[in-house]
Amino acid sequence: MTLLKYTNKAQVNANKAFNLYTVVFLLIGYCLISFSANAETTQGITSLSNTEQLTQLKVTPKPCVALRKGQKCYLEVTFSWQHPEISNYCLVNSTTNKTIKCWRQQTKGQYSFDFQSRLSNDFALRKQESSVDIARTTIPVAWVYKSSKRAKSTWRLF
Repeated sequence: MTLLKYTNKAQVNANKAFNLYTVVFLLIGYCLISFSANAETTQGITSLSNTEQLTQLKVTPKPCVALRKGQKCYLEVTFSWQHPEISNYCLVNSTTNKTIKCWRQQTKGQYSFDFQSRLSNDFALRKQESSVDIARTTIPVAWVYKSSKRAKSTWRLF
């Protein structure tokens, strides 16, 4: 009975250590991805025309991190944009070609929503009723673990 008691304590301690290591790896992975995304922040702001040098489209926070490859990641993101000319503008998900939000007679705007995806998505600022991108940015999707270490078979001999 005493041996069983110590064995259970050892298993509980091993589970606690495993959970702690998992949390530490998740935090380290997120920090590394955030650092690399912050280093590339200026690349996320793209002006597509010489006449629109002051056009900006930013998204924060940048990377969306899922635990395992292929899992959907969830992130609340905020888009902010600015353009020197007053007009009707729309924020469009270029990957799915869906309009997310439009503004009438504005030079800047902001929009927050819950991003959910298994893949990286590209977004663009466009004039309403136009398919030409004024500015672009991307929300990259990353994973902490590439794949599961367990075998995919579900049957056992005993």
